[in-house]
Formats: sequence, structure tokens, C-alpha cells
Amino acid sequence: MAGDKDSHGLAAEADRAAQPAENAHPRPRTGPIHWLLFNSTCVAASVSLMWLAPVIPLPGLLRGAAFLVSALLIPLALVLVPALLLRRIPHKKPPKLAIVALTVAIVAAVVLAIITRQAGNERALQERGRWAEAVVIEVENRKTDKCTLRTRDGQEISPQLSESDGCEADWVEPGDKLRVLYDPKGAAGPVEDVDVELEPGSYRGTIGGLTALIIAAGTWGCIRLNRRDNG
Repeated sequence: MAGDKDSHGLAAEADRAAQPAENAHPRPRTGPIHWLLFNSTCVAASVSLMWLAPVIPLPGLLRGAAFLVSALLIPLALVLVPALLLRRIPHKKPPKLAIVALTVAIVAAVVLAIITRQAGNERALQERGRWAEAVVIEVENRKTDKCTLRTRDGQEISPQLSESDGCEADWVEPGDKLRVLYDPKGAAGPVEDVDVELEPGSYRGTIGGLTALIIAAGTWGCIRLNRRDNG
């Protein structure tokens, strides 16, 4: 009887010792639904940050951080996350189609961040923009021209007037007067009177198309990477 108990005890200990080895380093299961949710979440975060940053508006530092996250970190995450999670999966050949799809997703994500920010800026100007007769204080003639403006009562308008919104160094010089629509909270960039066409709703189609492209290309690329027989 004592021998039976000892043998049963040894067998039980052997089973317990074998269990951790069997369960060690389980391969994460990442199916199509997981990648669809991942890409959808990235796109939703990017659009929300870029839209709300000028519309709420967020403080200056947070607006800068929001743009950095949306235009750089989120596009990188679309590639780095699947690359890290799936790095141990062997492939017969480099998954070229997956790489192309993820590259398309990255580029589209950067463009989406820029366009959504422009739509948010226009909505902010629609909601709280003010007209002012501004004086040009300084013109920065660089790769992209920038004009420093000041209202008649001496208040500096922030941010600067960009080249695309009316500051052209070949036509504008210090002392010139411009009628601009500006954001008193400094979240949205000013625009000159002749260039004012505020239609934030017109970006819906572009934003929707880019969103669909990123989700489709990103999800498909991740699924291709997740296949062991990738060609």
C-alpha cells in the first residue's frame, strides 16, 4: 500500500512539473477580428485627436502632442505592432504584398491626420472665429512663408498666417493691412478674407475614404503577415 501511495505521489508531481513546460510561451492568437479592431481603433484615435484638438480646443502643448501622435506614432504603430507580435512566424518568402498594404496604410494615416486637422480648424473658425483688420509685423520668407499679424489694438494673432492662407512673401510685406478671420483662442490658424471658404463638412468624403482604406489595407496586411504560407 505504501508503495502504491509513493508511486501515485511521484506521478502527480511529474504531471505538475510537466504542465508549465506544456503551457510555456503560448503563441498569441491574432485573428482577422483582432486586426480589424486594432486598425479601427488606431484610425478612430487619430481622427478624434485631430478633430477635437482645435474644436475643443486643447492647450497648445496638447495640440502639438496630439498631432505628433496622430501623424507619426499611430502610423508607425500600424506596422510596428504586427511586426513585433508576428516576428516569430516563419514565411517561405518575404510577404511583399503585406508590406505594400501596410505601407499604403501608413501613408494614408499621415494624410488622414493632416486633412482631419484642416477640417477641425475650419470648424473652430466657424464656431468662434472673429474678423479683424490686421497689420503684418513680420514676414518669414522660408520654404513655407509665415506672417506675424497684430490687430489694431496691439494684440498679436496666434498662430501665424500661413502661405496657403494668404501669406505670400512676394506679395506681402511688413506694414501691409490684411482682413483676416482668426481664432481668439489661438487653436486654429487665421485665414485672409479672400481665401475664406469654410466648409468642414466637405472633408467627410475624403476622411471616410481614407479611413476605409487604412482599415482595409492595414487589416489585410496583418492577416497576410499572420499566415505561415505567405508568398
